[in-house]
Amino acid sequence: MKTISSSEHKRNAKVTGAFFIAATVTAIIGLKLYDPILLNSDFLKTGVINSNQIVLGAIFESLLAISAVGTAIMMFPYLKRFNESWGLGYVCFRLIEVIFILIGILSMISIVTLSQKYISPTQSDLTAFQNAANMLKTIHDWTFVFGPHFMLGINTFIYSTIFYKSNLVPKKLSILGITGAVMIFIGAMLELFGIISPFGSEIIVIALPIAFYEMILAGWLIAKGFNLNNQEPAR
Repeated sequence: MKTISSSEHKRNAKVTGAFFIAATVTAIIGLKLYDPILLNSDFLKTGVINSNQIVLGAIFESLLAISAVGTAIMMFPYLKRFNESWGLGYVCFRLIEVIFILIGILSMISIVTLSQKYISPTQSDLTAFQNAANMLKTIHDWTFVFGPHFMLGINTFIYSTIFYKSNLVPKKLSILGITGAVMIFIGAMLELFGIISPFGSEIIVIALPIAFYEMILAGWLIAKGFNLNNQEPAR
């Protein structure tokens, strides 16, 4: 890492914390705005009625994607200082998570487009519209499992492990991150095997530790920054 001033380190930490907060807030709002499609069996009709709400949800999820990329950009210089391979691994898995989020966004926007054309379809088109919409919703559901759950578990485990070994943040905070990462990864595996639902109460409980971790980490970075005292870069 090139030599930069203490004030620049503090600013970088504050920006990183802000990106974490933005990612969590936009993720919650975006998912909630998708309720007319996610929580209704006749979502083609509710989709057209609430099309602006769904589009707004897509905008918030786009901000989520930007925030996730922001955390990767801001943290990589600090992570690679101690383990460049793992730091690069974090960035790669974070970007894969973002790709899944973007695919999910496209699926939801496509459902809105279908719902607008569904207002007055011919009888022969009804089944085609419904099948296409069901397929798009299924794609979104799986991107939710693989992105914000599966890949999030992997990339959080990577950077939290580096935090633990390097003391960039307090070890207790790093342990919370590792624990949350393992739990959300297990939750994703349970979703993959159909044991729990991607939008059920079980996964919400499983995801709580990682949500708390990201908020506490964000607050710590904004208030205290990264601990770079007496640290030797990995060779």
